[in-house]
Amino acid sequence: MSTRTTDAAVSVPPPGIDISTTPVPDLWKGAHRDDRSRPRSRQRLLGPSSVGLCRRRAAYEVHGTWPTDLDDTMHAAILGTWLHEGILRVLAEQFGAHTELELTNGVILGHADAYWTPSGQAPGVVEDVKTKSTRALDVVVRQGAGRHELFQVHLYAHLLRTGGLVEHPHLPTGKPLGVDVVRIRYVGREYGQVVVHQQAYDEDITRQALAWAEDVLDSPEPEAMPRDLDGPGLSIICDNCPFKSACWQLDRLVDDGRAPQTILAEDTAAVTEALSAYADAAEIESAAKKRKAKARKMLDAADAGTYGNFQLSWSGGNPRPPEPDPEAMQRILQSLDVDIPLKSGGRTSRTIGVTRLPETA
Repeated sequence: MSTRTTDAAVSVPPPGIDISTTPVPDLWKGAHRDDRSRPRSRQRLLGPSSVGLCRRRAAYEVHGTWPTDLDDTMHAAILGTWLHEGILRVLAEQFGAHTELELTNGVILGHADAYWTPSGQAPGVVEDVKTKSTRALDVVVRQGAGRHELFQVHLYAHLLRTGGLVEHPHLPTGKPLGVDVVRIRYVGREYGQVVVHQQAYDEDITRQALAWAEDVLDSPEPEAMPRDLDGPGLSIICDNCPFKSACWQLDRLVDDGRAPQTILAEDTAAVTEALSAYADAAEIESAAKKRKAKARKMLDAADAGTYGNFQLSWSGGNPRPPEPDPEAMQRILQSLDVDIPLKSGGRTSRTIGVTRLPETA
């Protein structure tokens, strides 16, 4: 085991010290223990960050269900948490924001990232900070803030406006506080890009969020709530959900390569509905592929650059290095009268065929 340093000289341990036996703490094991010890990881009230995402997942939280899937590989999420803490410190120390405000109305409990009180002509602003991968940030640029993100920041504003602030050293608690603007600040985890969504507080969005929350809070059990997302393998949120196995009954899944979503098509009516959805999507996909193929041909000679609201760039087109020729190798082996080594071919992938039948009178 060697020790790397930034100096030209190599650090040499003192005589008698065996650095190979010096333990190195496992950063990520400690990070996951630290993350699970955070109060918000153990709360049983409904959090604004869960509102608008998936009703069944939120119901598991409200009913105090113990997580069935504790992922020890969520390094990106923990890095986001560390970056998030640094951002809030800067907003507080450099811009005078009140940060990490605990808010509740008795059934909803959340922590608003940042709040600026109204002063002079400046309105009251509540801000939520999101750290995103570059790919996720690109989706925000193209599609705007997600519904559940708007629900979250509006619930923070609502709780502030209705006296939901818990003990605070500088702000009055139990009294309405002014909020006229809501803001979501997205920060890229890889390169630090910043995208800001800002709008006036919208009572209608708050009403929708409260209705969604009330639906979950009134549920008799988690299974009474629908799954609002597409499930493991199709939704990154489902892939990382702490209740994934319970929700999708993964312990009952037959180990034959079939998808968890098969539990959604357990009767003839559900299968028929899935066939209809598949056929509709296939027809739309076919038409879209034809349009895309034609547009690609049209662009083949276009130079990279900006065209209206679009940026065109090109990549690839470089010569590839030589690669083995299996057919030529096979001919050589046959000419030498050598048996060709074979291995199991496995099974071909299953191909689905869906045909829309003519309607009968």
